[in-house]
Amino acid sequence: MSNFSMTAAPVDLVSDMQAIEDHWHEGQFLMATGQFTEAEWSEHEAITMSALIVLGLDGMKQLGRRCLLEGAIELV
Repeated sequence: MSNFSMTAAPVDLVSDMQAIEDHWHEGQFLMATGQFTEAEWSEHEAITMSALIVLGLDGMKQLGRRCLLEGAIELV
C-alpha cells in the first residue's frame, strides 16, 4: 500500500481545491459556448466531483493523522 497523498498541508488542500474549481469553471464556459456536448459536460462534471471527493477524503485522512500524532505527543 502506498503512502502517497495529494495533499501534505492545509495550504496544499486549498490550492488543489482552487485548481479543481478553475477546471469546473472552464467546463462551464465550454458548455455555455457550445464547445461541449451534453455527454462531454456530464463526463467533465463526474471527473470534477470525483476529484473533490478524493481530495476531501485525503484531507480528512491527513487531519486524522495530525490529531493522532498530536495526541500521542501529549501522552508522553
